Amino acid sequence: MRAARPDLPSAKTVALDALAALGSQFALVLVLVILGICFLPSGSHGDPVDWLTSAAQFTGLGLRGTLTLSAVASADSDSSDSGLYGGGDASGSGDLALTFQPLLLTCTALLAVWWFARRREALSPAAGAARTVGRSATAALVYTAAMTLLVAVAHAHGGYGLDLDADDVPVSLDLGVDVWPLLVYAFVLVFLADCAARNRPRLKQAVRNASAGWADWWAAASTAVSATAALLAAAFVASLVYVVVGDTGDLGLGTSLAIALLDAPNVAILLGGGMMGATLGTSADGSASGRTGYAGSGSPALHATEEAGMLHGGVPTASYLLLLVTVLVFVAFAVRHAFGHDPRERTWQAMRIGVVMAAVWAVLAWLVTITASSSGSLRLQMLFPASGDVHIDISFGLLEPSSVLVALAWGALMALAVRFLARPLAGTFPRVATWLTRLPGRAVHPQWAALLADSLGRSGRPVPAHLLPSLTEPLTSPPLSVSRRRTRTITAALSVVVLLGAGGYAADRLMAAEVYNPQNAAEDYLDAVSAGNAADALSRLADAPHTGPLLNDAALEAQLKAAPLGDVKVEDVDADDDHATVSVSYSVGGRKQTADLSMVADDEHKHFGLWPQWKVSDGLAHVEVTAPSSLSGVKVNGKEVTATDGTTGELAVFPGAVTTGGSADSSLLEVGGDSLLMAAPGSGPAASANITLTLTSAGEKAVQQATLDALTSCVSEAADLAPEDCPVSYSDYSWSPVTDVKWSISTEPEVDVQVDDETGDITVDGSFRAKVKYSYTDDSESDGPQKDTVSSAFSGTVDFSGGTPTVSFDESAY
Repeated sequence: MRAARPDLPSAKTVALDALAALGSQFALVLVLVILGICFLPSGSHGDPVDWLTSAAQFTGLGLRGTLTLSAVASADSDSSDSGLYGGGDASGSGDLALTFQPLLLTCTALLAVWWFARRREALSPAAGAARTVGRSATAALVYTAAMTLLVAVAHAHGGYGLDLDADDVPVSLDLGVDVWPLLVYAFVLVFLADCAARNRPRLKQAVRNASAGWADWWAAASTAVSATAALLAAAFVASLVYVVVGDTGDLGLGTSLAIALLDAPNVAILLGGGMMGATLGTSADGSASGRTGYAGSGSPALHATEEAGMLHGGVPTASYLLLLVTVLVFVAFAVRHAFGHDPRERTWQAMRIGVVMAAVWAVLAWLVTITASSSGSLRLQMLFPASGDVHIDISFGLLEPSSVLVALAWGALMALAVRFLARPLAGTFPRVATWLTRLPGRAVHPQWAALLADSLGRSGRPVPAHLLPSLTEPLTSPPLSVSRRRTRTITAALSVVVLLGAGGYAADRLMAAEVYNPQNAAEDYLDAVSAGNAADALSRLADAPHTGPLLNDAALEAQLKAAPLGDVKVEDVDADDDHATVSVSYSVGGRKQTADLSMVADDEHKHFGLWPQWKVSDGLAHVEVTAPSSLSGVKVNGKEVTATDGTTGELAVFPGAVTTGGSADSSLLEVGGDSLLMAAPGSGPAASANITLTLTSAGEKAVQQATLDALTSCVSEAADLAPEDCPVSYSDYSWSPVTDVKWSISTEPEVDVQVDDETGDITVDGSFRAKVKYSYTDDSESDGPQKDTVSSAFSGTVDFSGGTPTVSFDESAY
């Protein structure tokens, strides 16, 4: 420890360099923050204090700090406003911890540390390795202490126009970087960067010393790291192309481009892992509990996992095109790896590439994983006290096991390419192979240099200057083939692969845009309806019933017979990922109709497993028929349907013309009302029809005659002064028993017939004069039989259930 401890002047200089590195990093992040707020909505740009606080927090995140947010809120209510349950109050608190490491900020921070340390060590080198380690430790301690102080004072209690007292509910927020994880990561990362800068010569010599015994591992590591770097560069370019020409939604081009540039390494790693086939996943795990003052507690668990990848779907089709880029990158570096070994070697030492690839991608997947942990509690004090707690852990990023296995598999494929593809490809494309020799990696083996120079010379192509000395090198292995026929064969095979990759994607997009698209699916649905094929039409619906009294061929045939549907045309399409709205026009019975069909893509059932099936989510129409309850039956499209309380309710039908009607129990009744409806598809209000019931002229006469017959019958049979079920009555005030009562109609009744428009009930009413004769049983009361004439009114209901009208009189009318 004494040998490593720096002297006081050196310690001061190292401390100043560490503070300068931190200051330069903080200044860079501050500039990025000020540029970033330009994309915030008006009124949320904050002030200089907000900018400095955000810069400090982002600086801490760059060294794998954890951003924490704590919120505390409480509210109470007066008893006068609490109603039935009396006064009460509520309070709650929550914490959110987010770990997200923007690698661009990490790299710039470590680069600043490395630059200042290298510059200082060049001006005043330390005496011995122990001293340099002591200086690095001092720099790491100072940097970590300053960083800790910076993030400790950079706690935000609001800002950027945030209102913390909305709706009179006091809320306390505390946003900052957790100090304890930052202490460890900041010290380790800064120490390693500073130590590497101060010990550059020693590290170079150590690498040279290790190269002799670990040459194959160094070569494998160089190939794996270089191939990964090239893949990440291609992935970042692909992400920029998507931001520029793709649909970035509500973010807009400027915001999306700023995010892509600020988070470039993370984006490249996520996309690069996806290009290789690694799985991108989101997982959520946690539990919640609730307790009340009069009951027990429960603790339901939460567990949800969503994964996306090229091996099991959930990624855009364009991602599969990037597999071709991945293959080309890895094959190029595999051939370059082969150039560093004797072409006569046939060992499997190249499998080391897979091991290194797995290790590299395990670290990369860990670095880009975003984790969030949230917890909170709530307390309610009202009629019954209650409280609850929740804890959720969420992570997003490349799944590490998947990344390791996929990287190992690609490394194994690179090893196969090293062994079997180097000679054929180098012989077929010697100029490309010569260019590959300039890629980073082990020095080109003299025999490979001689083979490439020889093949270029024999094929009549110029030999580059760096291979000219190899022309005199004797060949110890068979020369590369320069056969034109073989070259054409391999070129044609590779062209087919490229065409299948690029052309296959273009064909996929063409099929999706021109054949299996929402507009064709909407048109096919209406064509199936117009053709009378109910089963085919139903199969093109997303969430409609596949059975129903009006969803079969017979009902659809009656519908088309009433008014054919045709001339289907797509007017407009508004598509957005898995949803679309298709505006269509069609004719029904020669009348033009328009409708908007909502379409959804069924990704679970694809055409040939490639293209989604677009289906209509609201393709059925709906009708509702109101009918008199006295009807014996209601028909829609020729089918009997059930009517309850005078209505059928909403019935699902195919779009177009819908016929309605009803059936009566007698030919003397006439059914009328709406007989033809235009039912449009969609979730709008149902088309409504109203069925009426009236009497024919013969029916009205029959009802009048039935009323007269019923009156005549009941009056002639009456044997009492107040007979039952007959609209006649006479009051005798002598209170003496009577006998020999006889009734007769003196004037022909006037009969008025009414039909209720809503219920269809047929009623009659009217008046007449009747004669009554009777005798007292006690002759002392009278000199002889009594007689009188009375006026009577009647009302009654008519029943046609037997086919002919029968009249029942109401007792309340007499």
